[in-house]
Amino acid sequence: MLKILPLMRSAQDRPGRIRPLVATLALVCTAVGAVVVIGFTTLALVPLLLTVGVVGAWLLALLLLGWAGIEGLAALERWFESDSRFQR
Repeated sequence: MLKILPLMRSAQDRPGRIRPLVATLALVCTAVGAVVVIGFTTLALVPLLLTVGVVGAWLLALLLLGWAGIEGLAALERWFESDSRFQR
């Protein structure tokens, strides 16, 4: 026997069909979850970025202080060489 299927089915007859209310709730939950995950990820990155910034600032300060120290020693050496009080 040959079975003829109707062209139009109701929503209850279609397998795998999600009702609009359930789909809406799933999308809202997904959006809220994404916002929470993005927020927590951002908050987790704040200490890391602060640490990188502080370490970078310390390295820059050490570089500039080292450069200033070398320039100060060079100026002191020039002063020793040019001042008559240090010539013997």
